[in-house]
Amino acid sequence: MSVLYCTIPHFVAALARREDPGLADWPLVLLGPESQVLGVSAEAVACGVAAGMTARAAQVRCPEARLLEADVARCRAEAESLFQVLEGASPRVEPHGWGAAYADLGDLARDQAEAAVLLREIGRSVRRELGEGLQPALGWDKGKFTAQTAARRTPPGHLRAVESAREQAFLRPLPVALLPLPGDTLQRLHFLGLRTLGQYAALPRAAVWQQFGRAGILARGCARGEDDRPIIPRWQTPQWTAGVEFEVPLVERERLVAALRHQVSPLLAELRANLQACGQVRLAVQFDDGSAQERERTFLLPVASEDRVVGALGQLLDGMRWRSGAAALAVTLAQIQDAVAEQLALFPLGGGAEGNPHEAQMAHCRRYLAARFGASRLRRAVLAQPGAPLPEWRVGWLDEGEP
Repeated sequence: MSVLYCTIPHFVAALARREDPGLADWPLVLLGPESQVLGVSAEAVACGVAAGMTARAAQVRCPEARLLEADVARCRAEAESLFQVLEGASPRVEPHGWGAAYADLGDLARDQAEAAVLLREIGRSVRRELGEGLQPALGWDKGKFTAQTAARRTPPGHLRAVESAREQAFLRPLPVALLPLPGDTLQRLHFLGLRTLGQYAALPRAAVWQQFGRAGILARGCARGEDDRPIIPRWQTPQWTAGVEFEVPLVERERLVAALRHQVSPLLAELRANLQACGQVRLAVQFDDGSAQERERTFLLPVASEDRVVGALGQLLDGMRWRSGAAALAVTLAQIQDAVAEQLALFPLGGGAEGNPHEAQMAHCRRYLAARFGASRLRRAVLAQPGAPLPEWRVGWLDEGEP
């Protein structure tokens, strides 16, 4: 394949600054419905603020930030403009979160030189359409993950085309947090002393399967530059549906929610195993009196969390008009796309305390706890056997006071 990845870094915050240049000197936190963080500026990211947090959590991490309501409708319109620009170069465009998308360039860019020429033209087209305030970062490779990583490691207004011969060398030193794995898995990798894509790529396949399952194997392929996932254009986005009929109509909310959880749980597990998430969920209810109702919920951020999806389905149930019991339920997961890599605010993966505010805060916290309760009560993970074949054998524990 020939894959372009186009992203406008900190898209929601960049759009707010384009509309109001006076916000340029402030760390920004843009809030969506229910006071959930939708977008942040680079300054807020450096303080540990991440999309999906609550407004209170964002304030704690970055007290000097300006908290503003995001114009969600405007964000959707500008994102659509970006997709249309990319579709002018290739009809096969796959959205990937806010202000980002893949494009299959096919024979238009068969090598690095051709890709660089085409990407420059696409970059100019994006700036003409969206304005100089929304500068794209562009990456190119034969696989989706490396193209995405190239773009995300490139400043706005620049491009990076990765040669096949240098693909593994490019990926090897980069932080493992770039993989689109769940936060708990990334924390486990951190505790096991695995910091870089090269370290993860070098793990035995059997060990990765045992520890992290199919999603871990797919991520290992990404870390090795072996990513053959296809680009799925918007007009071909799949939808996954599950349904159930009841012998006796149900009216109790708890039993209905339990039935919904039972239906969506295997679908979401399959999404997570494929490193994917859904952007929309639809619920259809067939009532015992012959009537039917349908509701949908579009997520501001793609999700594959069972609790998040079931919670949304419960809210859709609550919004329906109930005249009789439910005879059947049908759930559809739509707008399926690749999962976006999670940002860990509590456990940053990689780098030392120097230049990393999170590591500095953790070091300060350790010193305080050691002074108050004694260093012997604190333990820290160390790489006891760096060359051990299994990840869990690599890590040992030392008292905080030990060298």
